[in-house]
Amino acid sequence: MNHDAPRSAGTDARAESHADATQRALARLYAVRPHWHTVARARDAVGLPDFTLLHAGPPYADPCNPAPPVLSSAVLCCLYEKWATTEAQAEQMIASGQVKLVSAQSFGVVTPLAAVVSPSSTLVEVADASASNAAHLSAAPRRAWSLLGSGAGAQIRFGSRNPQVLARLAWRDTVLASHLAAALARIGPIDLFPLAAAGLADGDDLHARTTSATAALRAQLLPFVDEPSVAAMLADTPLFFLTLWMAACHLMMSAAANHADDDDNDSAASTLVVALAGNGREVGVRLAGTPSVWTTHAAAAPAGPRLDSVAAHLPVAPLTGDSGVIDAAGFGAHAFALAPEPASAFAAWLPAGWRDAQPALLAGQHPAFDGRLHCALDAAAVVRRGIEPLAAIAMIGADGHTGLIGRGVYAAPVALFEAALQAR
Repeated sequence: MNHDAPRSAGTDARAESHADATQRALARLYAVRPHWHTVARARDAVGLPDFTLLHAGPPYADPCNPAPPVLSSAVLCCLYEKWATTEAQAEQMIASGQVKLVSAQSFGVVTPLAAVVSPSSTLVEVADASASNAAHLSAAPRRAWSLLGSGAGAQIRFGSRNPQVLARLAWRDTVLASHLAAALARIGPIDLFPLAAAGLADGDDLHARTTSATAALRAQLLPFVDEPSVAAMLADTPLFFLTLWMAACHLMMSAAANHADDDDNDSAASTLVVALAGNGREVGVRLAGTPSVWTTHAAAAPAGPRLDSVAAHLPVAPLTGDSGVIDAAGFGAHAFALAPEPASAFAAWLPAGWRDAQPALLAGQHPAFDGRLHCALDAAAVVRRGIEPLAAIAMIGADGHTGLIGRGVYAAPVALFEAALQAR
């Protein structure tokens, strides 16, 4: 005997509307073909004005008081831009609001960990080369941006005040940017899907590990690079592909979102997660049906293997960075089943049954990847199943001085997705 309660016509209509909206959003996501077009400074690429800095995650409740790692990166950017001559002066400019901290995603930019984008920062520009985009009513192609990676060692994304970062930024924005711009002008736009597929086939998850995708990219670039320092950086930076893939995933998930000027306004019911990010205090999500709305929750810290015995005793910052968009798209932690090395490295921190439980939170299977993995995190599925979705995001020091502590994995709270559904 069937004891299920009868479904009302209204319930059936809502379920049908949600399913239809999800399929429409997935179709838009599947249609995107991300290509790396060029590199450009943020002031030119997205019109970033002076005395404005872009940070990861949802907007701060008080942008004059950012999380310590983000503050440290912002201080270094103030020194780099020559807005300030001392750390104390930079801190005062931020605290007074003279230097404004704004969520990077409001400019179409995604930035890793505690990295802050200033007007002189070089961005990678990823554009949609699909036929559907070419036919779109907008005159310009859909584009997304992320920071240009600049190699190993001291990095702005680690949220420290290491003065060596300033020299690294200068090299990135002059030597590296000019040689990569010249190489891309000769090669033409680089299709990122074949590189991502090569990475997945060779053990990358495309977040914690991008070694093989980077090698495939390097093979395309090196014949057109004649600067030894650039060639050496590409050889020594297995995560170089990461920020390109962040921009690609942001581009895909933005296409899945319902926009006010789209003809397809029925997709407002879509519950796909188009952003999963942290600002060092709060974790936030945006849904495809209401992409301009951030829903936030107090952020916990990622957990995972630490770099060394010193790092083993240091406090880790709450979730920081925009790179969770990779996992929301279905890669990163959701691709660990295809990536033996990250899966092994994180084994002690992964929940029991993750191989079966995590795919159930994703709404589709991307045809460009031969059905090898699921894609598109669905907030409704998270709430229905009561399972915390995972993201592969590194650990950085909470003090704003330590920098990188280790690789990490983050479990987003179900309550965050419940609140996002209620906010629609």
